[in-house]
Amino acid sequence: MAGSRRTTREYVLGGLSIGLTIALCVLVIVYWQEFVKFSKYGYFGVFIVSFLAGVTVLVPVPSVFIVFTLGAVLNPVLVGLIAGAGEATGSMGVYLTGLSSARAFHALDHTVMAKFRAWIKSRGALSVFAMSAIFNPLFYPFTAIAGMMHFGWWRFFILCLAGKSLKNILVAAAGYYGFKMIIDLIGGQIPL
Repeated sequence: MAGSRRTTREYVLGGLSIGLTIALCVLVIVYWQEFVKFSKYGYFGVFIVSFLAGVTVLVPVPSVFIVFTLGAVLNPVLVGLIAGAGEATGSMGVYLTGLSSARAFHALDHTVMAKFRAWIKSRGALSVFAMSAIFNPLFYPFTAIAGMMHFGWWRFFILCLAGKSLKNILVAAAGYYGFKMIIDLIGGQIPL
């Protein structure tokens, strides 16, 4: 009886997590212009847009353009760190979807899932860091699988935060130096 309740609870939590992810994806699509306006709020805007990019991985939220642009006008290291924190925090929703749906998805024997499982088992921390530090459309299923495998949530968050921060610092720095180079090429002066 206790096992039946636990299975039912996992299915309910998994369904709610997936439903919330889909609802957020729809909201981002419908209200995209409103979300773009958050970028005018500087660091807070970077966090909000990056959070949405982390939680709605299935919908391409172009947070990289906002990080790139704001890296040119704000402190690029802070922009990258805040964007990394936003994406890592948003990714925890995907992680929780996998964690709560472990039994539902465990029976699936897809090749990519099997490879991700093997990689997480053999290279746990390195795999999470590497997958979060690159631009990667497979990060959503990878994150869900890490949750399914009960990879420690705190450890996952820290590794994801480190990888996403590194990626976003590089994007923000590219914005800073790229923008400065363009201004120098056209002969203008801008106080950066």
